[in-house]
Amino acid sequence: MNDVDPSQRGRRRAKIAFIAGIVAIVAIPLTSLGRMAGLWSPVFAIPPLLAFVVTFLAMITAIVLGLIGVLTRRGRPWSAYPVQRSAFALVLGILILIPVVGFVSVGAKYPPIHDITTDTDNPPKFVALVVERAAMNAPNSTDYDPAVSPKQKTGFPNLKPKDLPLPPSEAFAHALDAAKAMGWRIAASEPAEGRIEAVDTTFWSGFIDDVVIRVTPLGDKQSRVDVRSESRVGGGDAGKNGKRIEAYFNRLN
Repeated sequence: MNDVDPSQRGRRRAKIAFIAGIVAIVAIPLTSLGRMAGLWSPVFAIPPLLAFVVTFLAMITAIVLGLIGVLTRRGRPWSAYPVQRSAFALVLGILILIPVVGFVSVGAKYPPIHDITTDTDNPPKFVALVVERAAMNAPNSTDYDPAVSPKQKTGFPNLKPKDLPLPPSEAFAHALDAAKAMGWRIAASEPAEGRIEAVDTTFWSGFIDDVVIRVTPLGDKQSRVDVRSESRVGGGDAGKNGKRIEAYFNRLN
């Protein structure tokens, strides 16, 4: 025999839904604050991945229990505790559902790779950043895997080098200015080698991605710009590296 009053079950359900909604809202921001506070290394992927899982589970809990609470209010006013909390939890869950669905749908359009380049036959090489990556034990190697090339073409079939109607020295300066305008941290600038290395950090997860730009002459008054963008950690990037190169080229115009 169930001794729990239905109204008590409703209040308990509403409380759980409300707490789940709050957790869904704050899990990822709190993880970001922890990373910014230096509680773990930026290449330690477990905290942001765990935050995403917690957010997803809490979101589902808030939506399901919140919806049950709203549908079973049985004429009670919306100001009643279980109804109000259930409705609030439902709203929080839906607010989180929108960006989660957007992230998953966008990520599903791209192959699970983390190294993108405009020249798959002879990709630009990292030099200065190799030391920095080794110092923080970045899991991903800077050695280019040729098996990535056909996968890249499925996600970014039109990604190719950019030709500039500028002599190499001017093209290099233009490429460097564009990299700075992207907000990247410049790690190396070698005009004689035509090489620029930079670092970009994603806002919420704090994942670090490295960029190397290569400027090569195509005669006296024309130059070719190749770019490579690679994540320090993770197997897939949800298209982030390829889109970063596209955004850089748009700024390079």
